[in-house]
Amino acid sequence: MALPLAASAIIIPALNLGTISVLTRTSQFEALEILSLLQPAFVFLIALMEGLGITNQVFSAKSKNNWPRRDILKSSVRLSIYGVALLGILSGVTWAVGEWLTFRNGTLDQIIELLPLFILSQTALLIFDVYNGAMRGQSKAIQSLFPFLGLAAISLAVTYLLIDRYGWGFEAVLVGNLAGPLFMLPVIALMVHRQVSSAESAPAPAFNARLKQLLFFVGGPVTASILTGSLSAMVIFPALTVYGIKFVSAFLIVMRFRIFFMIPAIAVASAIAILVNQVTESEGPSTRTRYLLIGVPSTLLLYAALTASLPYWSAPVLDLLVSRSGGGSDLRAATDLMMTQLQITFFLVAGGAMLQALLEQLGRGIHVLVIAGLTELVSGVATIFAISHGFLLKEVLQLQVAIGSAVFLVLIWQFMVLIVRLRRNHAF
Repeated sequence: MALPLAASAIIIPALNLGTISVLTRTSQFEALEILSLLQPAFVFLIALMEGLGITNQVFSAKSKNNWPRRDILKSSVRLSIYGVALLGILSGVTWAVGEWLTFRNGTLDQIIELLPLFILSQTALLIFDVYNGAMRGQSKAIQSLFPFLGLAAISLAVTYLLIDRYGWGFEAVLVGNLAGPLFMLPVIALMVHRQVSSAESAPAPAFNARLKQLLFFVGGPVTASILTGSLSAMVIFPALTVYGIKFVSAFLIVMRFRIFFMIPAIAVASAIAILVNQVTESEGPSTRTRYLLIGVPSTLLLYAALTASLPYWSAPVLDLLVSRSGGGSDLRAATDLMMTQLQITFFLVAGGAMLQALLEQLGRGIHVLVIAGLTELVSGVATIFAISHGFLLKEVLQLQVAIGSAVFLVLIWQFMVLIVRLRRNHAF
């Protein structure tokens, strides 16, 4: 179950890496810098998408055996409307800010000008992700893989064509963001409809109560924990300009590569959570905990081995993204430095993300949110303090490693608490 989930989920990070590769290979370094500085907004959009997508995934999984399955169509439409409305409001607010305020920094003015369009360019992807969550919850990730692949291929092709043939800049990224999901959205929507169209629906009050409960206990904490879990990154991106703009872009590349690396771990967590949710009311505690006690340690051991061997297999991947010669040589040197200093975080972040996804989907999202909020507050303050007091870049990165280690240990503790509560049959 995890393999198709991983293959599906890894497409978005692969698409992001592909966009970076297109920009560097076409010497659009200014567009890459803008994309790097837009990272805080991108984190918010991803948090919203994940919150709605995971909510629909859990709703769909519980509907497989316990709730009327036809309600999955209603939940998909309802969550899509919520998401598009929020993006529309956010886009309008950022547009108003750009109209009312003028900054004396040319790059910042350009970012404020592009931000509303950047937000709107993600609307089709958000809807697609909600419907894809419904497919994942029904254990149909393999079927949804093909429209996802089509989405990525179309987006990258459109971006490259607009840059290479028509000389567009960052605007090509915006159009590419919209083109792929918009073209493949009818396909994924039809697939969901075919899965559940013949099933029954629940009365409206029951449906509303279930969706509201999942939004509050699953979707809300997922979104909030991603946001709070990314506060330090939001601080680091602008702060790294002290060391040079190339390190901002290098940090973006390493972060996107690390996200690509950790997606299979999150897929394992989602597979386990789906199985546990599917047997919540029909099996005993031993069945639920067996999935956790086998899957989590095995995945952590695998990721420890992959992280240890990272220097041997990451170079070819980075070669695809950033050239060692020509205009990209300085950026590649900065990226290699970042990779060396942050190598251990590939294990810490992947393992922590897996544990976090499990905890969020199995009723402990509030706990994850509190932990993320506290640790990111410490991380943000410590990072600002270090940079403002003239710490070397290497020392700032070592600080991130230390904080990542502490967060990982706390999540391990929370996982052990979850096992105990599942055995006592009251984790949900």
